[in-house]
Amino acid sequence: MRDRGGARGRRLARRDFCVSGAAALVGLAASPGMAGARSFLEDTERRVPIRNLWTGERRDLVYWREGDYDRHALDAYSYLFRDRRNGEVEPIFYGVLDQLFFLWKALERPARIDLVSGYRSARTNAWLRASGRGVARNSLHTVGMAADIRVPGIASEAVWRQAVDLRRGGVGLYRASDFVHIDVGPVRSWGFGERASSPSRQTASADVALPPERPGRPPASGEVLLPPERPDHLRRHGG
Repeated sequence: MRDRGGARGRRLARRDFCVSGAAALVGLAASPGMAGARSFLEDTERRVPIRNLWTGERRDLVYWREGDYDRHALDAYSYLFRDRRNGEVEPIFYGVLDQLFFLWKALERPARIDLVSGYRSARTNAWLRASGRGVARNSLHTVGMAADIRVPGIASEAVWRQAVDLRRGGVGLYRASDFVHIDVGPVRSWGFGERASSPSRQTASADVALPPERPGRPPASGEVLLPPERPDHLRRHGG
């Protein structure tokens, strides 16, 4: 992975999020409104099955065990979360995986979570903004701190409500595009397309071609690589 300009700032930002993330964990355990919340802190290891909808690749790796994060597993997930438009890779903040793990567990461990969008390079973000895609200028996608997801077999609104109940960061529901956004920013929630008075967002169309697979990378231990898929029915939904 390349260490591009601004990496030091991103590291400092991640350090700040580490502090806020720890506070969120304490709040989760203490919240009287969360039945059985302490069970989310009792695991000795964390893993979450994720499939990239655009390439068909999957990861289902133990990325945390007894208080330690596994750098190789985090790298493998970061590659899965890469910018699909230009192939750029940015280390995914571990808090995103923790959010997905706790959500996956709260949803009673479905077969997988589908990744619609993970890391988004500054160049891609600027292009999407210029194209009128309703993308934030300082999106947390651009620093590896956000993900857009679906969960097969579970309505996106149900996924959104469960994620909101966990109170672990930002959670947005995009009904027209049928995905849920999660990020490690402040605890907040929003929905698009719920009713006429709700905010609206222009969805993507006529998407660009997928980048080629990066050659020569051996699969991480325990990971399953599937032949690339190009689910063209998703192209109208952006990501």
